[in-house]
Amino acid sequence: MSTDFVLGDEFARVLAETAQELVCVLDSEGRILLFNDACERSTGFKRDEVLGRDARDFVIPPEEAEAFGDVLAYIWRTGLSSPQVGHWATKDGGRRLLAWSNQLMPAADGGPSYLVTTGVDLTDQPEGALTGDVEAKLAEIGRLAQEQRALRRVATLVASEATPDRVFAAVSEESARVLEVDASAVFRYEGDDTATVVGRHDRDGTGAFQVGDRILADDNTAIGRARDSGLPDRIDDYFALDTDVAKTMIRVGYRSTVAAPIFVGGVPWGAVAIAGRDTLPTDSESRLSAFCELVSLAVASAQAREDLQSSRARIVKAGDEQRRKLERNLHDGAQQRLVSLALTLRLARTKLSAGADTLEPILAGAAAELDKALEELRELARGLHPAALTEQGLGPALQALGERLPVEVKVDSGANRLPDHVEATAYYICSEALTNVAKHAQATCARVTFAHEGDVLRFEITDDGRGGADPRAGSGILGLRDRAEAAAGTLFVISPPGKGTVVTGTLPLTD
Repeated sequence: MSTDFVLGDEFARVLAETAQELVCVLDSEGRILLFNDACERSTGFKRDEVLGRDARDFVIPPEEAEAFGDVLAYIWRTGLSSPQVGHWATKDGGRRLLAWSNQLMPAADGGPSYLVTTGVDLTDQPEGALTGDVEAKLAEIGRLAQEQRALRRVATLVASEATPDRVFAAVSEESARVLEVDASAVFRYEGDDTATVVGRHDRDGTGAFQVGDRILADDNTAIGRARDSGLPDRIDDYFALDTDVAKTMIRVGYRSTVAAPIFVGGVPWGAVAIAGRDTLPTDSESRLSAFCELVSLAVASAQAREDLQSSRARIVKAGDEQRRKLERNLHDGAQQRLVSLALTLRLARTKLSAGADTLEPILAGAAAELDKALEELRELARGLHPAALTEQGLGPALQALGERLPVEVKVDSGANRLPDHVEATAYYICSEALTNVAKHAQATCARVTFAHEGDVLRFEITDDGRGGADPRAGSGILGLRDRAEAAAGTLFVISPPGKGTVVTGTLPLTD
């Protein structure tokens, strides 16, 4: 029999969803039509040795050959899946303990054509791991396979460069499906005590929260607890709470929720939360946490793509604005003074014949105008790249800046000089952050600290101001983040209302 067969759309879909496990495709006679890499590693047989051959001649042990035939006959007769736990023979004569699930793939005429089997090698599981209820263990294996399929669907969506909205919606839907709950949502933390809904899914359309809603994330919410602890958390009974979030959940009929954090760059980016009308099972935290660990990469990729597109637009816009600002400053300041100086010198020239006494006040005024023009040019140059940064380094340059601000600024930094591009980027970010403190924070003091962590410079700007800095409100935070990311660094802002602001950035010390 030929081993060639057509990978139709349905077959390709199932194969794509199971490619990480043992995958073996059989015909109705038990002949092997596909034998993936995992099967080769588990048995030692190469696919060229087994393709087109009866599985009972190679991987099915003689003592299980009859049972294997019975299972094949049952599946082809009923069309139903028949999960199994059994053994495979290895090329060196050994045995591997496997758990299998299976699914028939219909042929073009609608009849069963191929059997796709997916398995997990249980041989190296800890001793005692396979004792007890085999059916329960098969159910657990099936559940893990479902989670892997869900993750692959999300990963495929990310690979297709879908918009973040679609990815977040898919994460919500897959979370609800995998954990078999009524509703799920993806939240993004906003750097204060709130979080924004960026993706949601619910089976009955109750719509507790809509995409774009911003809710309080505090100790009375699972997402707030997950953010603060970095671990999954739960609310078992919203009826026992008297908060706005609890009232909303009760109104739509949800009693409990579990949330697990999503980490991006080692920092809590957001959380996935699931909700149910009854108290959620005790294993919900562990299952959702494991799912979120893998979802984090998909969320980070989707968010990074959107951030990159947005930051490119902001960088272009910021460059245009800075050029216009420089033009205005030159036109309204130094340029006007130099024009005035030129007119004054022309006037002085006409007074040459009148004597020195007449020229003295004119020339004194010209000298004063020249001094002011030079000072304004120095100030502009200082804003572009201060001389103290070039001559003395990052710490002294920031200390000199702090002395000109109306708040107390303390700078703690090492004595070692850094690469020029790192110092310039760190200075720009820190100086803008300190200027924001002086303008908006209503703070009495600010502190700048630096630390070397391997090949990375970590810096932090803290203040004792009113907090509540919102990147979307034109506070300049997005521009600082763009500058850090353009240098392959990171920047995060934590600014809960009434608790001051912490700006944390990292920059690589190598190009």
